[in-house]
Amino acid sequence: METELKSAITGLDGKLDGISERVDGIEQKFGGFQKQVDALDLTLQASQRLVSPLANGSAFRKAMEDCDSLRRLQHDKSGKAVLQFKDVAMQEFLQRKATLTETALGAMTTGVMPIDRSPGITPEARQALTIRDLLYSAPTSMQIVDYVHVAPPLPQLASPVPEASLKPENAFNFVSGSERVKLLATWLPASKQVLDDLDGLMAFIQSTLPYYVNLCEELELLSGDGTGEHLHGLIPQSTVFNPSLLPTTGATALDTIGAAIGQIAIAKELPPTFVVLNPVDWTSMRLLKNSFGQYILGDPQTVVSPSLFGLQVVSTVSIAQHTFLVGNGSPIASEIRDRMEMQVEISTEHQDFFVKNLVAIRAEKRLALIVKRPGSYVTGSFEGLSLSAPTNGSGFSPR
Repeated sequence: METELKSAITGLDGKLDGISERVDGIEQKFGGFQKQVDALDLTLQASQRLVSPLANGSAFRKAMEDCDSLRRLQHDKSGKAVLQFKDVAMQEFLQRKATLTETALGAMTTGVMPIDRSPGITPEARQALTIRDLLYSAPTSMQIVDYVHVAPPLPQLASPVPEASLKPENAFNFVSGSERVKLLATWLPASKQVLDDLDGLMAFIQSTLPYYVNLCEELELLSGDGTGEHLHGLIPQSTVFNPSLLPTTGATALDTIGAAIGQIAIAKELPPTFVVLNPVDWTSMRLLKNSFGQYILGDPQTVVSPSLFGLQVVSTVSIAQHTFLVGNGSPIASEIRDRMEMQVEISTEHQDFFVKNLVAIRAEKRLALIVKRPGSYVTGSFEGLSLSAPTNGSGFSPR
C-alpha cells in the first residue's frame, strides 16, 4: 500500500512539473503580447495629442475634482488653488495657447457641455383679429351671392282718408345686388428634411399661414375696394361723415363719434352696435381727464369695458390712424358668406419640388362680404380735431 502511494505521488509531481512548464510558456507569450499592447497604446496616445487638444479632457476634469485647494476656492470665493499634473500629455495640453470658452467645449453644438432649449418656436408679434367677430357669418355653396333690398323708401306716405274715398297708391322699388366669392391665400416652400428634423416646425407653419390669411381677410373686410379679387369692404361702402353735425367750436374726437351716431339715426338706419378705432386714437380718448384729474372714460385701476356712447369699441391697427367706422353688426346690415373654411394643404406637386425633396404648404379660404344697408355705416376722419382733450369750455382740461 505504501509503495503504491509513493508511486502515485511521484506521478503527480511529474504532472505538476509539466503544468508549471506550460504556465511559464504562457507567461512568456503574454509578456510579449503586453509589450505589443503597450506599444500600441503609446502610439494611440501620441496620435490623440496631435489630433485633438481635448483628448485628455477627462483627466483634466478628474484632476480638478480631486484638488482640495480648488474646492476650497470655490467655497470661500477667495484664495488660490494649485493644480499639479505629472502626466506629460496633460502638460503639453495645458501649454497650448488657446482660450478655454464654452464654444470650444461644445456648448453651442453637440459637445461636452449640455445645452438647454425652450420647447416650441416663439412666433413674431401678432395683432388680435377682431373684425370678423363683429359681423354675422353664414355658409354658402355658390360662387355668387345675390341679395334684394328696397331703395329708396316708398314714394308715398300713408295718410288719413275720408270714408268711401280713393286711397293713395304706393309702390315698391326693389334693387338687386350681388357679390362674388373671393379667394384669399398664401403659401410657403419648405424642405422635407427640415420639417422632419426640427421639432414643432410643421405645427408652427400650420398655425402661422392661416393667421396671415385671416389678417388679409380683416384688412379686406374693412378696406377692400372691390376691384379685381378684392372684397368690397365696409369703409368704401359706408356713408361719409357729415362734419356739419359737429359743434361749431371746440369739436373733439368724442364729439365726432357722437355726431356719427346721430347721423345714422337721422338717416333712419339701424342703430350702430360698434365703433372701430386705431389704438393710438382710442388711447388718446382713454387718457382724457376732467379738471379734477379724473379719467373721463373710467378709472385705470378698474376693469372697464371699452365703449363709447353705449357702443362696443374695437381697437385695431387694421384701421388707419385718425379714421373711424361706426356701424351695425346684424345680418340685416351686412353679412359674411363663407364658401370655403380655412384649409391648409401640403404637396410636392409644384415645378420640380418632388425631385428636390421640397414641399409647398398652402393656406386659403373663400368668402364674400355683402353690405345690404350702407347707410348703417358711417366713416370719417379725426384729422384736425382734438384727440387729447376737449377744448369747448365744458369744464374739461388737458392732462
